[in-house]
Amino acid sequence: MELSGTFQITDWQENVDKKLSDGAKLSTAVVQQSYTGDFTGSSEVRYQLCYDAHGDAIFVGFETLTLNADHAPAILVLQHSGAFKNGVASSQFIVVASSADASLLGRSGSFKSTEGGKADYEITT
Repeated sequence: MELSGTFQITDWQENVDKKLSDGAKLSTAVVQQSYTGDFTGSSEVRYQLCYDAHGDAIFVGFETLTLNADHAPAILVLQHSGAFKNGVASSQFIVVASSADASLLGRSGSFKSTEGGKADYEITT
């Protein structure tokens, strides 16, 4: 079974931490997103990015996803490892903490960006 849906980036704040040779750089981004689909809610992601001179990047980070729930908000924490290449972002992630459903711990998932700051996500259950 898979859980799937879409998220929309609602804010992206990025700062260059270090400029490297030939236009490469290291940066930190704090990203806000809204989720629809099997998960509904909002998240904050903190990425560390390493860009090459062409603007492609690899990144790692942690995402705190606050799910809308009937009684109280539930939290998932995702650990990301991904890349931004030719204008498309994608990531593999693992659920490292969950107040929503303990059976989600250790489950893997992925996302791939589409257009307009949107991406499709899925988690294998």
